[in-house]
Amino acid sequence: MGSVSRDPDAAAASWYARLHADDATPADRVAFGQWLSADDEHDRAWHELVSTTRILDDARSDPALLAMVAAARDEARPAPARRWWPMAAAAAVLLSIGGTAALVVDRYAAGPATQVADTRYATPTGRVRHITLPDGTLMTLDAESAVRVAAPGATRRVAIDRGQAFFKVAHDARHPFIVSAGGNSVTALGTQFAVRTAADRVVVSLVEGSVRVDSRTMGRAMTLVPGNRLTIDRSGLQLTSAGADTATGWRKGELTFEATPLKEVVAELNRYSTQRIELTDNHLANRVFSGVLKTDGGGNALADALSAYGIARVLYADKTRLALAPQS
Repeated sequence: MGSVSRDPDAAAASWYARLHADDATPADRVAFGQWLSADDEHDRAWHELVSTTRILDDARSDPALLAMVAAARDEARPAPARRWWPMAAAAAVLLSIGGTAALVVDRYAAGPATQVADTRYATPTGRVRHITLPDGTLMTLDAESAVRVAAPGATRRVAIDRGQAFFKVAHDARHPFIVSAGGNSVTALGTQFAVRTAADRVVVSLVEGSVRVDSRTMGRAMTLVPGNRLTIDRSGLQLTSAGADTATGWRKGELTFEATPLKEVVAELNRYSTQRIELTDNHLANRVFSGVLKTDGGGNALADALSAYGIARVLYADKTRLALAPQS
């Protein structure tokens, strides 16, 4: 696409029109993803525009809407107030691509999950990021995590490539919210839950509402209720009636471990600090640990606890490395 307006609302409308044009290119979709993630105001403007298209879908025959479209196309009239711009622009765009928002939804449903390039969000070590998705869903992305968010269509989709994310889903019964991870999918409507993916498992923790988990690898489906934590690994599905709160404690800076091998404890803590913890002994790596550690300074707290119990000692420590060895 050519030059993009500095006005986020005008730019969002331009992107909407461009991405739904018949000659939209992969380069356009990549550029859109870069624009969307470059500034919170871009995210806000896109969300408002998408929300507006859904309003228009419900009210496309309203005389007031038709008048708004006419006003948007009439260059001779004064420019509308800023607060009306997203809706007026969206109305004109919808007419230019087929008349109604319903046609846009059908276009998405007829092809792949989305016709627009996914927007990728990622976090580095030690950073938790809060993101408002285009549909109004609030997503909290944990440290060292990466997700891909599809542009809104008949369904709302997020793919977790690495790490974990917590979702406070905006209610929209007509457009299911689906999170995929490791060959599994979680479908929700107006709920709060977390999905974590690791090399050997996927964990779904439900805080509020209900979700349906479909495991393609296990050929099974399960509906969770608040408090449930479902682990999917090579051995099958393991459901616990409680544990969702502790599993999502990372949002408050707390990690809870229950008889967890130290190598897994260390791997978790290393996601939150540039001081990398190392275990110098395989036997030590397989020792289990139970307790609550802070994401900030958790390595030192772990070293202190292991030392107090006579399990391990600090072999070496500086700003970038903390090596633990078995207690002599």
